[in-house]
Amino acid sequence: MFIVRDADSSFFLCKELIPGYLDDVTGVYQTPQGYYVKDEDVEEFDKAFPPKEKQKLPGQIFG
Repeated sequence: MFIVRDADSSFFLCKELIPGYLDDVTGVYQTPQGYYVKDEDVEEFDKAFPPKEKQKLPGQIFG
């Protein structure tokens, strides 16, 4: 079984459909560089869009 144990582990869920299929699978996961952005850059990007009003709609669990 291919097991990932690090900060990103919670993003992976894997179950073999064929027993032993992943026995020879190895590797290292790297978070893509595009995921690393500065908060200031995100805020500047968001300014290009019109503001939106937060709404609570029927059936919405969190609001």
